[in-house]
Amino acid sequence: MLFRYLDTIGPSVMNVICIVVPVIGFVVGLLRGFGNRGIRVIEGALIIFFSLLLKDPMSSILYRFVPFFDIDYKIVNASVGAMGGELSEEFQAITDRGEDIVVLCDKCGYASNLEVSQKRIEDQKENKKGIELVETPNMKTIDDVCNYLDLDVKKSIKALLMNVDDELTICFIRGDRELSEDKLLRLVNGKNVSFANDELIAISNAVPGFTGPVGLKGAKIIIDEEIKHMKNFCCGANKEGYHYINCNIEDISYDLSGDISTVVEGDICPECGGNLYFKKGIEIGNTFKLGKHYAEELGLTYLDEDGKEQVPTMGCYGIGVGRVLASIIEQNNDENGMILPMSIAPYQVALVQIDMKNEDQTNCAEFVYNELLAEGIEVLYDNRDERAGVKFKDMELIGIPLRVVVGKKIGEGLVELKYRKTGVIEEIGIKELIGKVKKIVKDGLK
Repeated sequence: MLFRYLDTIGPSVMNVICIVVPVIGFVVGLLRGFGNRGIRVIEGALIIFFSLLLKDPMSSILYRFVPFFDIDYKIVNASVGAMGGELSEEFQAITDRGEDIVVLCDKCGYASNLEVSQKRIEDQKENKKGIELVETPNMKTIDDVCNYLDLDVKKSIKALLMNVDDELTICFIRGDRELSEDKLLRLVNGKNVSFANDELIAISNAVPGFTGPVGLKGAKIIIDEEIKHMKNFCCGANKEGYHYINCNIEDISYDLSGDISTVVEGDICPECGGNLYFKKGIEIGNTFKLGKHYAEELGLTYLDEDGKEQVPTMGCYGIGVGRVLASIIEQNNDENGMILPMSIAPYQVALVQIDMKNEDQTNCAEFVYNELLAEGIEVLYDNRDERAGVKFKDMELIGIPLRVVVGKKIGEGLVELKYRKTGVIEEIGIKELIGKVKKIVKDGLK
């Protein structure tokens, strides 16, 4: 009955739900989180049947919520991982010290996590040559081989000897690329992947350091889709101290091909043909479109408007509370400390009285304090008996967006207003101050 009722409520109420639910979760997460790499995370304890509850994609909750923090972020395609499902998106805060690599395009809005990023592949334009066996003594890494043969590493392919669900699986990718284990598992519908041990490798004729796809036996062979478009490349010969040069797709045999490699900067965007480039990011939220799998397993159904029983589409989302705060600080700071946006600053205004023994200053400061509170503005009144410099430093360190200083010019009816983000200081009349601060705070919370 609850979900049938939610389906009838209007879009304005839904907008409130989309803001209030994450905000409640954010507060609860600060008080009672549970760890994911040491970060407090509100996982999808709320399961959202967005085919009923939301008329637009489930990520609309985060679309409404994340901009509230004034974070520079990108919404990127991501791996569904252990959650499974049909689609996953990550909300990545762009920073110089992020732990994830975000792949972006210099011409369009393409954005993806490195694990699942795609690329456009074009045929190499050159005439094919005949395959040739060459000696490469003691050259066991792809860089050593290419340096020895004076080849561009992009003209080589390398072997990754993997254990996929207890089966020897040898993957071949271009020499300068890395294997995407996530893509590999999705391609073979596998569950677990790791490097193969010597015992497993021994069932094949592979020679570690010299493994190649020509004449390889005893393993499942998977090649990256890109190899089909390469010409005259170098690869291992499955013989100690030897490699092939001028190898082409016709010279090799394989069981499966697909996109199993990560992209590199300068690759071609799959959507517009622009150039891909990398940025670092901190994952602050994610969404999963789980499809109907979990609903079917749990036996969940609902009655549609015609009274027919239907299986709901499910989804969930997570918000990294600690990561949100870390990202905000990472993107907003200077040599004096944090520069917090109005939306999350512990106080919106720092009120500093210079001379605690000056009665006029005290009366003015208390007036300003009470007037701002009456307007619903959060104020930290620093009435400590400390030097002005100490008070200023502390307020800047905390990152409070606005600072009002009641000092020597109180006799002229003037106080000082400083903007933490820009450092701009202006003198303003006490009567004008309240209205101006109110407007600044209101604009900062939009």
